[in-house]
Amino acid sequence: MRSLEPQRHTLKNGIEVVAESMPGAQSVVVAFRFGFGARDDPADRLGLAWVAEETLLKGTPNRDARSIYDAFDSLGVRRGSATAVEFTEFQAQLLPRHFSKGLRLYAEVFCSASFPDEQVEVAKTLALEELKRLEDNPTHQVMYMTYQAGLGDPMGRNPLGEASTVTAIEPAEARGFWRRSCGPRRLLISVAGGLGTEEMFRAVDEAFGSWEASGTPPRDPLPISVAGRTVHHTKQSEQAHICLLFRAAPRGHALYYPTQLAVAVLSGSGSSRLFTEVREKRGLAYSVSASYRARRGGGLIALYAGTTADRADETLSVCRREVGRVAEDVTQAELDRAKTVLKGQLFTTGDLPEGRVGSMMDGLFIDGRPRSIKQIAAGIDGVTLDRIPASLEAFPPSPSTIVTLGPRALKPSQDL
Repeated sequence: MRSLEPQRHTLKNGIEVVAESMPGAQSVVVAFRFGFGARDDPADRLGLAWVAEETLLKGTPNRDARSIYDAFDSLGVRRGSATAVEFTEFQAQLLPRHFSKGLRLYAEVFCSASFPDEQVEVAKTLALEELKRLEDNPTHQVMYMTYQAGLGDPMGRNPLGEASTVTAIEPAEARGFWRRSCGPRRLLISVAGGLGTEEMFRAVDEAFGSWEASGTPPRDPLPISVAGRTVHHTKQSEQAHICLLFRAAPRGHALYYPTQLAVAVLSGSGSSRLFTEVREKRGLAYSVSASYRARRGGGLIALYAGTTADRADETLSVCRREVGRVAEDVTQAELDRAKTVLKGQLFTTGDLPEGRVGSMMDGLFIDGRPRSIKQIAAGIDGVTLDRIPASLEAFPPSPSTIVTLGPRALKPSQDL
């Protein structure tokens, strides 16, 4: 029988584990999230956490990079990793019968990664190439610019760093950063899939239980505040890229689910307000969307629109007006449709092992409360119409950061 609630377990060395058994699942997915990221980079070595993450699997005292990759491949492990502002994470999907061996392999690497000099240099080259590629992806570029302008340092950092700071990173600094930062007290583990929770916990204990408790716990969350400012970056193009950023209810807040539904009314489907008003009725933007972002210190809503340079001012004006209107005239039909959209996503992607691992990890990391699918669905269903405007009244879309990337600066109205 599938667990109705995520199960939690804490190892003696401080590692926190959350797990959910999914009978019938053909795989197990595990995520390892360390409570350090780009915010922990030294100011003159931005990108250091990213370089360390990229180099982690490239060597230990007993294995070189090829040997490590061969060991993972022999277990059929599908791997991934990412560095964010607040965390560094590694994920793996594998067959249940290989789960214990896969955990032991990760434990070996986490505890004894050697960060060979030549591999650190390769990681630096990759970071510099990614920064160049970002210039060719204006959608992602303007988003990073907006977080930097709106949140400042360190919460608005690009995990890739900057070309000058990445170039300055020395291999010894990558080794030192990992050894100082990596430890059981900063590690959370999330597991979901075709094993029982007791078997999952036992395998984690066997792989990680002997890791000596060391290091410091994750740094306290930094409160999220958004600067009220408008910034333009010139880019010679016929297109203009616009991004708005403003505060929203954090995870765990009573208005969290109303906020999710307000975003879904704005941007959750082909019948959403932004798509209908900005793209379909007026033909202003070839792409327009809004999304919610959770940080440990608060929530954020980001809105993006890609348009032509000569229609950028009008596009921004309509987008801002639609954000304001959600607090004024959202209908019951829109709310019901938004609930259907969110629950559709919940019961499709969220009901897969990888979806559950991500959801439980975010809950554990951000507000210390991993939620079951049933709890999330109940939270969505419990939102009444009056709570939508209440969420925007408690967390108004002003002050907001507006960043544009295109051939000319805009003169947006500030009357939202």
